[in-house]
Amino acid sequence: MSLRTRMAVSFALLAALTVALGRADAQDKIDGTKAKAFALESLKKVKVEKPGVFESDNFVVVGTFADDKAKVLATVLEKAYAVGRKAAKLDDKDTAWKGKLVVYYLPDQTAFRALVRRAFEGTPDDGPYANFKFDPPVLIDPAELPGKPTEADLFFNTAARVNGELLKAKGTGTQEVPAWLRDGFGRVTAMRAEGNNSKRYTAYKSAAKSALAKGAKAEDVWSGAKNDALSNSFAEFLAFGPKAADFGRVIDALKPSEEVQNPTLQSQGFAVLGWKDVASAETAWKRWVQTGK
Repeated sequence: MSLRTRMAVSFALLAALTVALGRADAQDKIDGTKAKAFALESLKKVKVEKPGVFESDNFVVVGTFADDKAKVLATVLEKAYAVGRKAAKLDDKDTAWKGKLVVYYLPDQTAFRALVRRAFEGTPDDGPYANFKFDPPVLIDPAELPGKPTEADLFFNTAARVNGELLKAKGTGTQEVPAWLRDGFGRVTAMRAEGNNSKRYTAYKSAAKSALAKGAKAEDVWSGAKNDALSNSFAEFLAFGPKAADFGRVIDALKPSEEVQNPTLQSQGFAVLGWKDVASAETAWKRWVQTGK
């Protein structure tokens, strides 16, 4: 075979491979047409006539803002989602939800409450509404924070809420994830997506160290005492600390079974990680906060 012939064959094979890969990529991409149409139609029912909308690889973002703002939020969501998936130990074959997640951004409380009631027959409360089993799956964020939050703060909060739901959506979705772990995991993965040198992340780390220096205990994390820094810290310890490789098994241990109908993190979850009691886990957590090991 001549050099010219060999080169022609090589180019032909390369072209065929490129086409094949392109087809594979096309097949892997999720079609969000149905989800987008549903999102826009549902908002009409609650008198949101001209919502902003943007479709990304994993989300359809829609709400009471302009299209360019919807795109910014979608970018924040995608970046945080990548970090959250990896931390939750979701592999390439795992899907946290079927199709694209519709994320409604609705700072208008009247529209938020009406949408939850009319479109999903849910009961609106003070937090977001999520239903990953719905077709299409949805998360409706009332986009509220105390004080005078910036747009970046609000978009971060939405990303944290989506990522928190990843723990409940993992696998069969039957696990009983405590609220502090859900929220702490969501916030810390969204912060890590911003960067470990970001102002938000470094402020949280400083606050957690300060709280421990003043005598905070593991019990303070899940007792109901409101301290986001501690919740963030313990969630990060479990998902990114020395035993991070087994975090997926911890979440699996929270699934009810015939043997254990009401599993808890402090018993079944800690046992998976080799901690015989809360004191053992607390000692390991405090050491990690102070030394990173």
